[in-house]
Amino acid sequence: MPDDAPVTDRSSNAGSFADFYEHQYAATVRLAAFLSGTRDAAEDLAQEAFLRLEPRFADLENPAAYLRSTVVNLCCNQHRSASREARRLIKLGPPPSGVSDRAAELDATLRRLPYDERAVVVLRYWLGLTEAEIAAHLGCRPGTVKSRSARALNKIRKELP
Repeated sequence: MPDDAPVTDRSSNAGSFADFYEHQYAATVRLAAFLSGTRDAAEDLAQEAFLRLEPRFADLENPAAYLRSTVVNLCCNQHRSASREARRLIKLGPPPSGVSDRAAELDATLRRLPYDERAVVVLRYWLGLTEAEIAAHLGCRPGTVKSRSARALNKIRKELP
């Protein structure tokens, strides 16, 4: 079957899923590309459709029809999501284009901290929680929160000029 053939019906379900995939992949990607408008999204959508088809493949009388329906539904969902995102952008505006160099440097420094120290710093300075509240969230004692905070702040001071 040529690569540019459309997704066709199959009256019998003889053959393996691998054979079906091999014969239908290119046409399925093309269908998804026409419906979604982008090749990158089309490949992801086609893969998702095949993933949904595979567990049911042996039981289906017409797997090609199921595959087409799945691609159409996935493309519809993608358009719906894109539409919601477009409305959100109109209503709220685009997300911030970037952060300052100083904020990016701080973020990188925080990411290098061990989780327990990073959690204490974030809970204390971003959420403004007390030591007792942090201890309750992390399942430790307030003294442990104090020592983790001190270690984390020392590391941050050393890294940030």
